Amino acid sequence: MDATTAGALDVLLKNKRDRRALDYLVATCGFDRVQKARESLSGRTRPYCSNIAKALGVTIPEDVVITPREDGRRELAAIRRMLASTHITGTFGRSH
Repeated sequence: MDATTAGALDVLLKNKRDRRALDYLVATCGFDRVQKARESLSGRTRPYCSNIAKALGVTIPEDVVITPREDGRRELAAIRRMLASTHITGTFGRSH
């Protein structure tokens, strides 16, 4: 699914986990059902994937929402690089 689809559904996606959850909902329920569930959210209910899944009566499997190992490794490597460069430049822990 691309960002246009998420935008068309007006769903709050905060991270990759939310993206995978929305992809799962659209793949299993279809775009139209997900859109109708989104539209059915009442009042102050925010359009998070978890709320849409509840409206659909769907439980998103753990293997969908758990970050794949390789993605996790890439993200940790990026964090390590950032911390290493911050430490080298001497800006780690300083307040501005």
